[in-house]
Formats: sequence, C-alpha cells, structure tokens
Amino acid sequence: MSDDAQKPRKRRSLGGWKFIVAIILILAYSASAAYGIMSDTSVRGLTVKMFNVSRYCTTNQSTSLKTLNYSVRGSIWSTSSIQTSLSHMTFTLSVDGLVIGSGSQNDASFGPGQSIGFNLTFTHPSLNPTILPLSSALVLSLSATVAAGLYSATEAASDNILQTFTSTGC
Repeated sequence: MSDDAQKPRKRRSLGGWKFIVAIILILAYSASAAYGIMSDTSVRGLTVKMFNVSRYCTTNQSTSLKTLNYSVRGSIWSTSSIQTSLSHMTFTLSVDGLVIGSGSQNDASFGPGQSIGFNLTFTHPSLNPTILPLSSALVLSLSATVAAGLYSATEAASDNILQTFTSTGC
C-alpha cells in the first residue's frame, strides 16, 4: 500500500476567522433589521385615548354671550419598543359631527411602556347654548410628526367615545 491511501481526506470548512466574520455579519444584519422593525412599529403604532371629558360654559361679561368649552384629558402612547418623540402635535375635537376646535401641545417624548398625558380645552362660540344633548359622540384626532430610531413620519390617530354628561344646560 502506498502512503497516499492511508491519509485521511482533508475536510473543506470555513477557516476559523472566516466563520467568526460570517457570524458577526449575520448578527449585525439581524440586529439592524430588528431595530428597523421596532422603529417602524413605534412610528406607526401611535395611539391617542380620551379618559376624562367635561363641558362647561363661560359668559362674556360685556356681551353676555355664552361660550361652550370642552375640557379633554387623555394620553398618547405607541406600540413602542424604543424611545419615541412627537413634534408638531395638533388635536382636533369633533362633537356630534361638528368640529369644535383645534389645539396643540409642546413636543414630547416617551420610552418603552410609557405615555404622555394631555389636558386641552376646546372652545366653540355659541350664541345661546342653553339646551345641549345629554350624550354626545366625541372624536379626538391627533396629527403629529413621530420619530423613533431609524424612521420619522407624520402620523394621525383618533379616538371616539359616546360621552354622557350630567346635565343638558350650561
């Protein structure tokens, strides 16, 4: 027998350093893809919710005309997995299909599992709001520039409730 017949076959495999580089590249790609998905989810998962709505009237002392006001408290959050910031926030309140008014809030940010609260007053000048419905359908819309991680976009969210008030008058 010859010496060549007894030698084991040489296995082809990635060299040690090539294998490590390949693993590092795969991990880096996976991490950046996951971060991109979390960024997109945070931007597109914007949510607004009204928790406490009340209405009241104020009277102009010089004209004796009443103005109808809606006080709205609530919270904003996202299906965020990373730090999310909101800018150029604009709120619009509609009551029974009628736009009552708009309001804005300062720029804000929140982290995973957090939210930001808001307390807004919407005013609608009304000649004599003496008789108001006991229940009203309210829609609060939010438009904001949302930035999280790799992405930034202008997004909109809304919440609607059927609110029952304590009285029909001002």
